[in-house]
Amino acid sequence: MIKLKELQLEEITPDDVRDEYTLYSSDSTDFRYQIAEDEEFFLGMQLTSTQKDYLLSIGQPPEANNKIRPSVEQVLANVASSSPEWDVVATGQTDNDMANVYNALLDKIWSDSSGDRHFRNICRDYIVKGIGYVYVYPDWQAEQGAGGVKFKRVAPESVFVDPNSTDSHFSDASSIILSDLHTKESMKVHFPEYAKEIDEAREDSETNYQSTDKYNRDELSLRSDLPPQDGQPMVRKFVRWSKVNVPKVMITDNLTGMYKVVDKDDYKKALKEDRYNEYLDGGQISEQVVYETQIRETFVIGDTMIYDEVLPLNRYPIIPACNEHNGTPYPAGDVRHAKTPQRMLNRVEALLISHATSTASFKLLYEDGAIDNEEIEKWYVPNAIIRANPGALREGKIKEFAPPAISGQLYAEKQRYETDIETIFGAYKFQQGNPAGAVGTVGEAQIIDEAAARKQNWKILPIYDMLTEAGRCASMYIPFVYNKGRVLRILNPTGMEKEVVINTPGINDYSQAVEMMYDVTSANVDVRVVMGSTRAKSPSADLARDIGLMNAGIYDKTQVIMNMQADVDKAGLIQRMGETSQLMAENQQLKQQLQNLTGDLQTRERELFHTKMRAEVAEATKPVQKAVSNLQATAQVEQEKQKELTRQTADDLRIFAQSQQSINSETEAPSA
Repeated sequence: MIKLKELQLEEITPDDVRDEYTLYSSDSTDFRYQIAEDEEFFLGMQLTSTQKDYLLSIGQPPEANNKIRPSVEQVLANVASSSPEWDVVATGQTDNDMANVYNALLDKIWSDSSGDRHFRNICRDYIVKGIGYVYVYPDWQAEQGAGGVKFKRVAPESVFVDPNSTDSHFSDASSIILSDLHTKESMKVHFPEYAKEIDEAREDSETNYQSTDKYNRDELSLRSDLPPQDGQPMVRKFVRWSKVNVPKVMITDNLTGMYKVVDKDDYKKALKEDRYNEYLDGGQISEQVVYETQIRETFVIGDTMIYDEVLPLNRYPIIPACNEHNGTPYPAGDVRHAKTPQRMLNRVEALLISHATSTASFKLLYEDGAIDNEEIEKWYVPNAIIRANPGALREGKIKEFAPPAISGQLYAEKQRYETDIETIFGAYKFQQGNPAGAVGTVGEAQIIDEAAARKQNWKILPIYDMLTEAGRCASMYIPFVYNKGRVLRILNPTGMEKEVVINTPGINDYSQAVEMMYDVTSANVDVRVVMGSTRAKSPSADLARDIGLMNAGIYDKTQVIMNMQADVDKAGLIQRMGETSQLMAENQQLKQQLQNLTGDLQTRERELFHTKMRAEVAEATKPVQKAVSNLQATAQVEQEKQKELTRQTADDLRIFAQSQQSINSETEAPSA
């Protein structure tokens, strides 16, 4: 028998969590300064106080020409324009229908979480700050208390990672901490079941801001904390995740070799059964401690432990997308590289504005008495006539200085820095709708557009990795959150929508409950996000491509409809297309039948025609046939007459011959 003490996890205290947070926070000081500065450059706050004061002193507006923001927005419009599409694959004994159910659940979770809004902010963090986070968690207050899984964006400033982590997903981190400052009242709204513990928690006012003199900023707010509220007590929240080897018991049937792994609670229940102990004592079964990697979640408010539990996950539920991973938890974003050309651009434009300001006013030298003071005021009036005192012009007592011409090199430098910023983001002027940046030909535009798309496709890969991990985390939560009967609407691969009720027992013919129908608690699936599903799409170009594939025999009409980006009733369209095809087939069958009947009719008509013709010919030839018969009869008579005449002639000739022979005989006799 295994001692239950062996199945206990190592204890962790609120002080342990706070100490770990302090260590991680101090190590990330420079990173947190950098992302704060990156954020301000994106928002257009690019000038120091000293620079602003100087510009004001010379009459220039203390504002920068922000070229970073439109570039960031162009990239966002391309990579975060659509909701992600999930590709759920059934594994093990799970069928494809269950995979469709999981796919529908992920779409529902994304919709219920306002996932598109969170996703855009995550992508913005990714581009601007170099890292974006999505947090997957169970919301037990959702759906009227039934519970649900949610996706959520988390500010990078609120996440503190083990500095020794080298993996881009931070999977090798010993722990990850989410920490920010809140009022006690707001915490009680979100966690009403812990209202008493929150009231008793230690107050805190230390925000996540960093102080630095690197950029002449004394206070650099990271905006991850709730601003302190006068008169309201504040507390710091800590959510710590760590990977732990959870001890469990493997129970093996020594006769068959079959085994089952159970947790501590199930093992306690087994020990209470007499039969289990009999089998254990008799040697029919054996037991041993095994370890399974899971995520431990520790929730602390102030100095009060709220809960400490093991999640049904084997990966961290807070998932990063690192833009430019450098082997540390502190990656860089695109704005980081664009700050230098933006600074130089601000400098060049300040010079250009200064020159324009100086040329807009005149420079004049004159001796006392050369011009009356009241005449000087006329220099500001267009087409003014100014009177000089006698001899002033002749003696050169007045001299006006023309402003020097501005160097064309400044304009060239300005163009170069703007191009540098566009190149960093892969977002060019014509892609932002600026006709001034349009290239010469359509072919050139396509080449540049494809090059920018390739760069953005490569840059977006970590975001798709993040979404895939988030989908897998959500699929691990689903069996524990959606474990009751619920009605879902799912879309089959054919585009047909149907309602299914998950986790309901099936009934056989004898009104007996059988195995669960659409049992998500026992399903095994793998989740991936469809590459390119969040990208900006060209419906007309995609439709033309799909039609070409259909004409080539690669796609059928159903696939073309399923790929359509237009807001149409795809299921209804497919159904109507099926009905139309059926009607066309039936119509073709009827046409064939009509054609066959028409052929039969023509054949009968030909037969009738020939029969009628034969009758008419027979009727018309009756006189001829009668005449022929008469002629034949006459001919027969004449033939008989001829035969008789011939016979008579022959008889006559015979008689004549005989008589002649007799005469000859008589003549010869007397001479003898």
